[in-house]
Amino acid sequence: AEMQRRAVKEGDDAKKFDLSDREGRLTKEILIEGKGPTIPKGKLALVNYVAKLESGRIFSRSDDDEPLEFVVGNGNVIRGLEKGILTMQRGERSVLNVAPELAYGEEGKFPDIPAGATLTFDTELLGWKDPPLFDVTLSIALLSVGILAIGVWMIGSASNS
Repeated sequence: AEMQRRAVKEGDDAKKFDLSDREGRLTKEILIEGKGPTIPKGKLALVNYVAKLESGRIFSRSDDDEPLEFVVGNGNVIRGLEKGILTMQRGERSVLNVAPELAYGEEGKFPDIPAGATLTFDTELLGWKDPPLFDVTLSIALLSVGILAIGVWMIGSASNS
């Protein structure tokens, strides 16, 4: 099911969306519009991000030359970040505000993230690709089919001569 983006303020220039649901509070503000479809579940996302606490302190970030890569929809990152990214298009840059219930909860994550922290992710979705496992399996399958086809062709030509 496509997550509905609800504009927080009226008007065509509204760039703020409330993505909250029963699981928790999540808002998104688009800084730079992306193009094309939103990222499908199961793809390997390439993401640049800066993660901050409410105090403004950065607790995590991607390296400039090394984006974060993870498969979306598999629970590889906190739920709020994943849900937000699933609403993004290629090239989009958005700020996601993630409530504790979609992040590290009332426990927090020692030592960086205090209990009950709301987190901010300045996130840029550079693009996505098929995850490597799928690529490898597909290549092996195609290779096997190819070898099989060559085998059949060779047996066929041998019996004709």
